[in-house]
Amino acid sequence: MNRTAPSEAPARAAGHGTAASRPRRTRRWALAGASGLLVGLVLADRVAAGVAEGRMADRIAARQSALVAAPNVSIDGFPFLWHAAAGTYPQVEVEGRAETRDGLPVTAAIDLRDVSKKPGGYSAAAARAEFKVPLDALGAKRGPDVRLTGHDGRLEITRSVMGVPLVVTAALTLTGDTVTLEPTAASLAGRPLDPANPRIVAALKAAERKIPELPLGLSPSAISVDGSDVTVHSEAKDLALPART
Repeated sequence: MNRTAPSEAPARAAGHGTAASRPRRTRRWALAGASGLLVGLVLADRVAAGVAEGRMADRIAARQSALVAAPNVSIDGFPFLWHAAAGTYPQVEVEGRAETRDGLPVTAAIDLRDVSKKPGGYSAAAARAEFKVPLDALGAKRGPDVRLTGHDGRLEITRSVMGVPLVVTAALTLTGDTVTLEPTAASLAGRPLDPANPRIVAALKAAERKIPELPLGLSPSAISVDGSDVTVHSEAKDLALPART
């Protein structure tokens, strides 16, 4: 009787199992290596996008003196390096804070579409933008006894008249580049007034304001009001975005 045969068989089986596991380990290492390479490429792509966004923010800040700080720029489209090599970006978003000549704070959000590199700068096929001005800042410009609030898409103007609150509700409309106010309701000390009262109409007529020239050739298209801001909506097509001069 051969007493060594039983112990040799498991040894051979174990040797066979080790050899079979080698291809699996090789595949795992290959997958890990490919995953690491992919992560590295994604990180490199995002770093490149961040550098480009910073440069574009500096360029915009250099051309827009009303900005109080460099804007935030977000360039969409992955992989970024592919779009950069082609000189085209599907979407570029810009957010910034500015100040008007008379000291009003403005928050701007601009959405550029189909941005392409051109000789001397860039161009965008279309753009939409919103420029928000806080109601409390607007009210402060009208005097210490004036308070502006938004309600149901309309502007409520509250001021003190000989210690009595006068409240006028007005609808905002945009005529060309001029903001007009149409009275829709009024009250004095809580008692209703005729909003068509000539004095009220004349006061709102005097409050009409022309929208300052917008950047990038944008044209005002609408105006709206909410609880805390007045927003000027604007749009444009075929914009030229010159390089820094």
